Amino acid sequence: MLKNPFNNNSLINKYQSLINQINTLEDELKTLTDSELRATSFKLKKQYAESKNLESLIPKSFALTREASLRTLGLRHFDVQLIGGLVLNDKKIAEMKTGEGKTLVATLPAYLNALTEKGVHIVTVNDYLANRDQVSMGQIYRFLGLNTGLIQDGMPNFDRRENYKADITYVTNYEVTFDFLRDNMALNLKDVVLRPFNYCIIDEVDSILIDEAQTPLIISNNIQTPIEKYIVAAEITDYLELNTHYKVDEKNKNVILTEDGSKQIEQILSVQDLYDPRDPWIPYIINALKANALYFNNVHYIVQNNRIIIVDEFTGRIMADRRWGDGLHQAIEAKEKLPIRQKTETVAAITYQNFFLLYPKLSGMTGTGKTAETEFEKIYNLSVEQIPTERPTQRKDLPDLIYKDQFSKWNAVAQNCNQIAKIGQPILVGTTTVEKSEMLAQLLSEYKLSYQILNAKPENVRRESEIVAQAGKKGSITIATNMAGRGTDIILGGNINFKIQKKLYDILTLVKNFKRSKKENIFSSSLLSQFEGSSQKFLSVLVSLSNDQKFLKLSDLDILKILRENDCISIPITSYQCSIRYLIDELITYNKKHQEQENQIVKNLGGLYIIGTERNDSRRVDNQLRGRCGRQGDPGTSRFFLSLDDNLLRLFGGSKIQNFMQTQIPDDSPLESEFITKSLDSAQERVEERAYQQRKNLFDYDDVLNKQRNIVYHERRNILESISVQKNIFAYGEQIITELLIELKEDKSCNIEATNLIENLFGRNLVLNYIKTSSLSISNLDLSELKIYLFNEFWLTYQSKITELSIYGEGIIENLERSIILINTDRIWREHLQKMTLLREAVGWRGYGQRNPLYEYKQDAFYMFETREELLRHLVIYDLLRSSIL
Repeated sequence: MLKNPFNNNSLINKYQSLINQINTLEDELKTLTDSELRATSFKLKKQYAESKNLESLIPKSFALTREASLRTLGLRHFDVQLIGGLVLNDKKIAEMKTGEGKTLVATLPAYLNALTEKGVHIVTVNDYLANRDQVSMGQIYRFLGLNTGLIQDGMPNFDRRENYKADITYVTNYEVTFDFLRDNMALNLKDVVLRPFNYCIIDEVDSILIDEAQTPLIISNNIQTPIEKYIVAAEITDYLELNTHYKVDEKNKNVILTEDGSKQIEQILSVQDLYDPRDPWIPYIINALKANALYFNNVHYIVQNNRIIIVDEFTGRIMADRRWGDGLHQAIEAKEKLPIRQKTETVAAITYQNFFLLYPKLSGMTGTGKTAETEFEKIYNLSVEQIPTERPTQRKDLPDLIYKDQFSKWNAVAQNCNQIAKIGQPILVGTTTVEKSEMLAQLLSEYKLSYQILNAKPENVRRESEIVAQAGKKGSITIATNMAGRGTDIILGGNINFKIQKKLYDILTLVKNFKRSKKENIFSSSLLSQFEGSSQKFLSVLVSLSNDQKFLKLSDLDILKILRENDCISIPITSYQCSIRYLIDELITYNKKHQEQENQIVKNLGGLYIIGTERNDSRRVDNQLRGRCGRQGDPGTSRFFLSLDDNLLRLFGGSKIQNFMQTQIPDDSPLESEFITKSLDSAQERVEERAYQQRKNLFDYDDVLNKQRNIVYHERRNILESISVQKNIFAYGEQIITELLIELKEDKSCNIEATNLIENLFGRNLVLNYIKTSSLSISNLDLSELKIYLFNEFWLTYQSKITELSIYGEGIIENLERSIILINTDRIWREHLQKMTLLREAVGWRGYGQRNPLYEYKQDAFYMFETREELLRHLVIYDLLRSSIL
């Protein structure tokens, strides 16, 4: 039963009956053996196959999952976690605080919906989390007779297809979306990896459906790029002055060229017009100015291996496969004097908004979703339910401290770290950019404080999970860029797993290298002190490992890899893996008491202290940082240090705030003010509303393209799955002839043009040739007879082509016809995407003429799409009747 304090909660009241049923069934299932539990799971699957009703299976499936979790992982779902699972199954978003076990909660609806055998996708934000969750939670599913899949970067198509066939598949948002796009570019059914969508659970749902929804995902091809123009434009910016030749609009991330600026550039380039459509310079100049004024190294991007790598502003992670569009990426490469890569053209594209709406059943989990509930409801039809915590939250959120300038703020942050570090309380400092994290690191070095830094730099990213895991250790200071989706819990007192990995790595490499040096007995040497406190069993396993030839052949790097991947291997397959697993378990048991003591010491010191160095544009990101402390009822403190010239206040604070702060804040002393805090909250709401409108705008425009995309992809899939497309070919040919004759009759076209058009289609001369020299006209002939004649000519031409190609083997003609239709479909769609991009830019100007740009876009998009079918018919018939096999 649930605890009394929660009884007045409407969410709990709603699910109370189901919770009671699950708890009653738990006692019954405890008495069953493992085999009987698995048999019960198979009965549930059979029950669904007969009734097609999932709702009636909820109590038993949830109780089964809870019991399986207890037997495999030793983790029992709390009642509040059952509520989380029920919310997810109801196609809603479950907001659960950090450390409340979202990963475990997902197993409840995942198992239930996997009983349909239609597949379940659990979407995470990175490969590490997908791998970790699939291995740990996969033990529950396998125990119940289900199989799990895992999609990772670089996986070949065959493995992807097999993993997507699994009952439950763990995959990143990036991989599943690009697999969908690639499937809809496949020329062979064997290259298709996804099956029809069924149910999806998104972890960190706000990060994926909101933060990353502003940018469409694009597959592109390289196109010719005028590299010298980017270089010249980058050099010209050195001769232009801010506010004289150009103005910067930071709010909208835009640059406006003044009249003086245009004249100055035209003079430098010796051209008459920057906007000349035959040789335009303006896009290169604007991008060069944007690159200089709005995009900065170690803030928006880093330079790695002579390439510009974008840094995700929401998560602080690098996005190696992403590039800015419209020539901006090339402009930044020119600014940094790096090799300029080719521009690209879009081959396929989709937004996360439209992709995830393809799932018939969608749900998500996050620690911070309530502030964005309106957007979730309007765009995705997902409401947000706040799940109560198992234990009361003890975190203290202290009021913001506001300083006059950046210098005073950063000094205060460093001094505060120094004071807290003296008592040993662990500190986590959140910064917004790579540059600021490194600046703070230098300030802490002046106080002779040791720290760990986590930002997008590759040397730090490699140790990400270790750095985050040890952020709760006594006396530790961790500086990190945005913590969204880091995915590793911060355990007070430190995470013993990493400590044990390091100790065991030293022991194993020592044993291996000592044995290789041909010395007889390692335990008779002075190295015995390394094994102090180890049990007899531990030493026995170590001796057997030292005699294992396969183990002795491993390099030090191989050993490190095995230790790191220990959690990712559910069942060890080699003898040395079994031995290493046993040694790890022994060390965990030995160190557990020490870990518990350290945990209690840090709790007594006040838990983890969170310092925010700037309010983010979104309240959610601030709440994610705060949520890193006070997990599962632990103590913790959070405080934000702000300054008058922080971007949020400077751009969105308003003139009243600026005037108030200039007069009220002394140079070094901070100000705690409810008025300022409310103003900051209101500024964040304005920024969030602005960002929402941008995403809504993107969604509205992409909705037009999405409807067209669905039609194209549906028709394409039908062609791909068909055994023969001969009916389509006949239909195309006959429709072209019919349309052509109607058009010729209406236009009263001349004989020569008419016969040329028809002969050009068939690729050969027809009996109609005599019309060219006669006084007859096509319009004077009997149309029905002419149509029958042309139909017969088309069938004969087509049949002769089939006969000609059939000598190359059975099935050749079917594959050729299918490929011609698919290739031309892709070609027309690719060109349509380019036209739609140009149309999107063009309709923006129509707003100045008091016309609705979105309405204009929809209307023009409809007319452009209407011609697609006609063009496809002509291209397919034209290519097919001229095809040959080399």
